Amino acid sequence: MPPKRQKAPEPASTPEPKRRVTRSSTKINTKYTSQSLDLSIDSPEAEPNASKETRAPKPKKRSPKDVKPKTDAQPDQESDSAPQNRTNLTITHDLVKKPIECHQYTPTSSPSTPPPTLIFTHGAGGTLSADAVVNFCTGYSSSIPILAFQGSMNLKARTKGFHACIDELNSSQSTAQKGAKEDTSGSKTLLLGGRSMGARAAVIAATEHLASLDDKEKEELSIQLILVSYPLLGPKDELRDQILLDLPKSVRILFISGDEDAMCPIDTLNETRDKLTAQSQLVVVTDANHGMNVVPASRTQRVGEETGRLAARWVEGGLVEDEVFIDELEGEEPWK
Repeated sequence: MPPKRQKAPEPASTPEPKRRVTRSSTKINTKYTSQSLDLSIDSPEAEPNASKETRAPKPKKRSPKDVKPKTDAQPDQESDSAPQNRTNLTITHDLVKKPIECHQYTPTSSPSTPPPTLIFTHGAGGTLSADAVVNFCTGYSSSIPILAFQGSMNLKARTKGFHACIDELNSSQSTAQKGAKEDTSGSKTLLLGGRSMGARAAVIAATEHLASLDDKEKEELSIQLILVSYPLLGPKDELRDQILLDLPKSVRILFISGDEDAMCPIDTLNETRDKLTAQSQLVVVTDANHGMNVVPASRTQRVGEETGRLAARWVEGGLVEDEVFIDELEGEEPWK
């Protein structure tokens, strides 16, 4: 009797490489830096600005490991240890009902002309001790001071928190802690930022602050926004881009987003950037989700701190590329 035929094993399928939309881009590795391929694409036709925010096109791809939550509120992992350059600060102001708890991050070495302090806030479901906030602030404060404040889940209340912090820093006697610093040319710089819902509040606060100024003050003020994990898509996939489109040309924006963030697909973000009047640049964190978590988790802190260092470099005028990639996989090129 002939031996029983065995079924040949099926060949393993090769996963389809991930598509990445880039313009003039640079890849940043946590061990080295290298130039990436310049993969140009045609810009989509500009959509007319509407009084109400439009609905987003259906994202082309959603990662199974990063399912989009119903709201901006997401529980963030919290850090157990406090950075050595961090101190606690409490701000009281007529705009807010309760004192604002803040974390002040001070660079270990201060330049002769200190840069302006970045006012930063967390996401809706997080706190100042969330890993994503601590990692970013630690990396950023390696060269530039940052004031991170605790806020509620109410967007309007969070926006008032920005105004209270602006007033506090502007009234401070220490030049190193001023929110708007005057340089030799007479111009001033105001730095606002946040992650997730905090990023939306930063945009609204910037718009309201500009509206409160006269024409001369507007000309003398430069506003720079650092928006981490901006929640571009709402709970029903509505495109929340109108407040970005309303920003004037004088505003500079740095977006920092993970390419596995279901609330801000990179394709959709780049389409929005094409329609902006404001100037913008983008840092993409490879394989990071909305909470800026990567796999393995041991690399999350290092990658998060790198986003902060790149943001500080952008403020100092050293980040010239339109799009930069942070790849946590050592030695692996992003286009392979």
